[in-house]
Amino acid sequence: MKPILSIVIPTREGLEDDWFKQLLNIQGEVEFILVNPPQVNYPMTDRRLRQIISPLRGEIIQRMTGLLNANSDYILTINCDEYLHPNIGEITQDYFSKFPDSWVLRLRTKSYPFGAKQELEKEWETLPIIDDNLTQMPIAPLENKFDVGCFFRDRKDHHGRHTENFDKKVWKTKLVHDSLNDMVNLIPIFGPFKYIPFWCLDRLLGLYIQAKFFEKDKMIGHILPLPEQMRIEDNPPDFKRNMRFYVFAEIWLVRSFPQHGYLWNLILKGLREFPQWLKYKITNKYPIF
Repeated sequence: MKPILSIVIPTREGLEDDWFKQLLNIQGEVEFILVNPPQVNYPMTDRRLRQIISPLRGEIIQRMTGLLNANSDYILTINCDEYLHPNIGEITQDYFSKFPDSWVLRLRTKSYPFGAKQELEKEWETLPIIDDNLTQMPIAPLENKFDVGCFFRDRKDHHGRHTENFDKKVWKTKLVHDSLNDMVNLIPIFGPFKYIPFWCLDRLLGLYIQAKFFEKDKMIGHILPLPEQMRIEDNPPDFKRNMRFYVFAEIWLVRSFPQHGYLWNLILKGLREFPQWLKYKITNKYPIF
């Protein structure tokens, strides 16, 4: 059967067995696409499980590889320290049956410290009711004007219920594939030289879809209510989260959609924060690239 939902997961070394078991507890016709760094494989224990070896290590190339290989009508990306409601396929099917014109369904999440296994694996609560009372989510206000002041102060144009990010939301696969096919064409520079940012596909793809299919003031989806449909565990100490510099990925946005001031304001904000990011990397002895 064609899967209801494709769940794409870029992996790393040392996946925990408990997390893997919880993943395979998800019910129904879904497909799990694990995109592993080079030379990493895991035992195949479920017919719904697919594994792809990425040609390069890195969040963007691993996620893109998985997303382009999705076979379902709807798609969701998570990390390998995040837990999904076992009925996420049913939630997806019910929502898009009720709202077939929506682009995206935003899941509710709850965060836990690393190692809080009992909390992460506790019984999930009743599914939310999918009806007209769900909170609507508008498209990002990309038509906002360029504001040079974003280089000197915090942004003021990004508040609201819209989303910039792609992850932890269920999207229509066709919109994702159409956008990714454009983005893949941005990788070549000339000859053998390529430009692939290491991270930030989350923001890059979320805004790319909205810019490519932009309609001012359009309602593109809904936000599910509590209780949560996703649980997030903090990274283990060996994979501590650190400050990221988004401009490396946002360059792709302004190359493709230079008419949107909102995207230029993102770049200005990033450039303003660059000295702080560089100091953080040097102080904590993190690699800069």
